[in-house]
Amino acid sequence: MDPNKQTRLSQTKPDPFVGTTVDGYRIEEVIRRGLMGTVYRATQLSLGRPVAIKVLPADLAEDKQFLDRYHRDADVLSKLSHPNIVTVFDRGEIEGRPYLAMEYIEGTSLRSLVREGPLAPSEALRIVSSVHAAHEHAHDHGIVHRDIKPENVLLARANIVKVADFGLSRLLEGEDHTRLTRTHLVLGSYEYMAPEQRVRAREADERSDLYATGVVLYEMLTGELPIGRFELPSQRRPSECDGRVDRLIERSLEKNPD
Repeated sequence: MDPNKQTRLSQTKPDPFVGTTVDGYRIEEVIRRGLMGTVYRATQLSLGRPVAIKVLPADLAEDKQFLDRYHRDADVLSKLSHPNIVTVFDRGEIEGRPYLAMEYIEGTSLRSLVREGPLAPSEALRIVSSVHAAHEHAHDHGIVHRDIKPENVLLARANIVKVADFGLSRLLEGEDHTRLTRTHLVLGSYEYMAPEQRVRAREADERSDLYATGVVLYEMLTGELPIGRFELPSQRRPSECDGRVDRLIERSLEKNPD
């Protein structure tokens, strides 16, 4: 765990679930908190293996319409099986709040890596290729991620790329959750969203994921977001990037999804 993150979490009040056991999972510590809930590191006692437990916030747990969609999506997510997608093992409830038990990824996020500076083009293209492979598998199962960003791309041991939170963000886009959708945009995903997703979130499809991945690729190559009249990678790094990379970026970041 990032030491700075650990310090920040330790300064907050004790989490009520840390140290408890539910359905054979002993919750060890908080990994991160977000709009869609809190993620914990836990131990599956029957197998002695680490897992990640994602617990929904209390306010969403009280919304029946939201929960119906959540459980439908959880059924679909549990069927995804791909080496580049974080696997969902189980689901249940803890004090009336639904949770998902997922594969625990020991490693770091792409966000942490990008903070250290631009990546070598070969490494950036390797990572984005794995992200696209995860997209293709999920899209074949009718699932659009809709929230691709460096925080949701995890780098496990042996340089394996894992995409997290597939499909969960679309739960925020129901007709009765406009406030949540707006909050979600404020929390940092806006610059990764395709133009059509920014104005008609519920109509976002597979092409929105491709756009977001193009933003992530540009950020990996340059250390910046492609805002306004941005320079292409070959202009920023002429000795390392050529026109082929530029064409990938330009095609991914087309404003018109068609």
